[in-house]
Parts: sequence; structure tokens; C-alpha cells
Amino acid sequence: MKARGSLSVLFTFCIFFAITSPSEAASAGGRCTRVGTTARQGRVTLQCAKVGKTLKWVRKPTTSGSTQGSPQIAAGDTCSSDGVTVTSGGLTLECRRVASNNYKYFEVSTVFSPLSNPASPEPIDVCRLPDQRTVRAVQGPQAIAYPAVASSVVTNRGTVNIAVILVDFADVVGDQSEIADHVAQVKKAAEWMTWYSQGNVKYSLQITERWIRAPRPSGDYFWLHPGKAGTQVQSDQEIASAYQGFARSVVDMSNITVIWVVHPKKVTAIDEGFAWRGSPSVFSIGSDTYKGGWPIWQHFLHETLHSHGALGHSPKNSFFGLFNFTGSPGATLNSWDAITLDWMRIENLYCVSRDRLARVELNLVPLEREQAGLRAAVVKLSNSEALIIESHRRDKWSDRWPAGTYGVTVMRVDTRVDTVHDLGSSTGRYLMDDRRNSLMVEGESLETDGVRISLVRSGNHDVVRLEPIG
Repeated sequence: MKARGSLSVLFTFCIFFAITSPSEAASAGGRCTRVGTTARQGRVTLQCAKVGKTLKWVRKPTTSGSTQGSPQIAAGDTCSSDGVTVTSGGLTLECRRVASNNYKYFEVSTVFSPLSNPASPEPIDVCRLPDQRTVRAVQGPQAIAYPAVASSVVTNRGTVNIAVILVDFADVVGDQSEIADHVAQVKKAAEWMTWYSQGNVKYSLQITERWIRAPRPSGDYFWLHPGKAGTQVQSDQEIASAYQGFARSVVDMSNITVIWVVHPKKVTAIDEGFAWRGSPSVFSIGSDTYKGGWPIWQHFLHETLHSHGALGHSPKNSFFGLFNFTGSPGATLNSWDAITLDWMRIENLYCVSRDRLARVELNLVPLEREQAGLRAAVVKLSNSEALIIESHRRDKWSDRWPAGTYGVTVMRVDTRVDTVHDLGSSTGRYLMDDRRNSLMVEGESLETDGVRISLVRSGNHDVVRLEPIG
């Protein structure tokens, strides 16, 4: 009987150990062995999830995304997937990737407090590098450095009057249901210009909210982009004159210097649209924009920005900037182009020459958000080279980015290098191209050109440390 009793006690102990051991061994951030299994750590439920290349215990959020009535999740707790959002203790937390391919929760908010920063060591003029190109692929006022000189049809200080017309064809009839969407989109272009020009330029739109029927079939308005194969029925001048005539039939053209032409979403014979930089200038939409799922307001802005005197198309990264890539999901104007166009306010820039750089931490506001504050840091390396450091977020002007996208980019500018459209050459290039979208996340750093750049803290904004090395 004693032997049987001993076995019974031993059996009970083994059951108890088997049930309690996994939860006792589990701890947030610790290693686990099977995805999806759960365990308890005190009052907290943990779940085994893949974090980077390893399996780790993370706090398990409720299915609804709210932790009300369950143990609270706090900023800094580990998580497992970009963009997962939970509400805990009245706070909104978002899961984001950090250094070493780990993930953690950040507190996020739509209320932004003013950010303090040290004064810029040097004036903005120091960081306005001169154009040092010896060869230019594009002749004319296409600046890659300050100052950009606007064409005669626009201004970089003041109001630009734009006529917006909707033109359809007998073979591609415009749908009445499209009109409201087209009107809303072109209005967004004016809103964008007010913000990214920092109030220096206003687009005044005269919008005709009905379709104007062109007398010829859509294919007769096809514009052959230089370098492409194909046949263009009418000359550039004839196409421009036709569109200008359509505008005159419905709009008082006395102050109009630019015409934007919207075609039906079903158009196919016109692919890239049309660009005419005469007076008034004419820019039309094409099927490429619709097929790509790109907002039409970005196309009109991209084309019109060239008339403001800057070359754009740099750096070559489609994730950032509509002036680089018309359909970019990050529809911003990068800080170097803002400097070139003289749309960068002094208080928005931290400018320092490398030989004057001392260790400093800066609070950067995201480029995609409409928030006052420091938008970029520029470290001047030479009379033709500089590093441009910017913060990024999924926000108002990047709402097509995946949830949880954030980080810091470092752009290296060399004004001796020409930017060539559709080719690899560009004045600016993003460093860290081995990282996701060239973004530095919290806990990462980059050493280049005698400068160490580190993203030391993140959240609603990024805290970036700059320091000299070597």
C-alpha cells in the first residue's frame, strides 16, 4: 500500500508540474516553442508568436482591440505584428517594429504638443548648396538646388489661378457619378500646396462640374511621350489649343495660367495624359493614373511642380514623395526640394556644418503630418554634399502606407550629380537601402561621412541623435 500511495503522490505531482510549468516559465519577451500557445504570467495572458526570426512570448490583446476588463497593455510591451492597435487604460497603442527585428507597442495620439529643440547652429543659407552640375540632361529652369525659378505661368510666392475642366468623348462617355470624386480630388491638390509651400503659394481653382464633349475621338488626343514608340495624331500645339478652347467655353480665362483636364476613368487611348508648358499651361490625366490606382490630384501636382522651377524625380524611391513618383503612397515634398523651392521656413530646419557638429538630440515632426515643428536636419559635408535627416509616419499625406509604418530616412545629396528622369542618376539618394523602405527604426543607427545618426526614441514623433565620429 505504501508503494501505491507513493506512486499516487508522484503522479499527482507530475500532473501539477505539467500544468503549471509552462505558465511559470513563460515571461514577456522570453522564448517559446509553439506559435499560438498561451500561458499566464501573473494576471497577464501571454501568447507565443513569431517576432522577427524567433518565437517569443507576447501579451495577448483581446479580439476587439480593447483591453477593458482585462490586464492592461502598456507602451513598451512586446507585440508581434506591424500596425496592430489596441486601447488600454484610455490610451491608444500601436505595434511597430524596432531594432533587431523586434516589435513593441507605442503610445499614439492625434493631439500633438509643441516640441522644443535647440537653435540651429547655422542659418539656412549655409545649407543651401549651390548647383555644381557640369552636365545637364534637361535644359531650362529645372533646378536641383536653391534657387528654383518659377516659369511665367506660376509663382513661388502668391496665387496661381487654375481652371479645372472635365472632358469626355463620344467613344468614352463620362459618368455623372464620377464627378463628385474628381472634384474632391483636385481640391485636395490645393490643400496640399498650401501646406507644403508653407503658405507661400495658393492654388485658386475654378472647377467646371460637368462633362465637356470633345469633337474628336479620344485617340486623337493621345500624347506621345518623348522616347516612346507610337503615333500621335495631332501636334502638341493642336492638342493644347483644343483643351484651351474647351476651357474658354466654360471659364473666364482672364487670370487663368494653368488648365487641368480630367478624363473619364474608362479612358484607354490616352495613357500618360498630356503636358504642355506654354501659356496657359495644360496638363491632362491618362489611363496610367487610373490603372495604377493613383490619386489624380497627385498627377496634377507633380506636373505643375515642374513649372515652379524644380527638377524633382529625386531620390529614386517610389515610397516617398509625389515629386519623385507621381503615384507615391507617401505624397509629400521632401525637405531638399522644399529648400530648393524656398518653401522651408527657418524654424523648420536644423542646419549645421559637419565640422561644427556636436552631439545633439532633436525632436523631428513627421513629414507626412501637418504639425508645426522641426521638419529636417541638414548636415553640410562640403560645398556640394549634405545629409538630410527626416522623420516619417503613416499620417494624413501617407494614408496609403501600411499601418505601423514609421522611422527616419537619411538622404545624401550631391549637387554635382544630375537627376535624369527614369534613369538611376539622381542628385539625392536614400541611404540604408538594405532596410525596409530605407527607414531607420527605434534603436537603430547609421554611421556615414563622419556622422552617427541614431533614432533613440519614437512615439508620436522621433527623437534623433546626431554626433560626430572619427
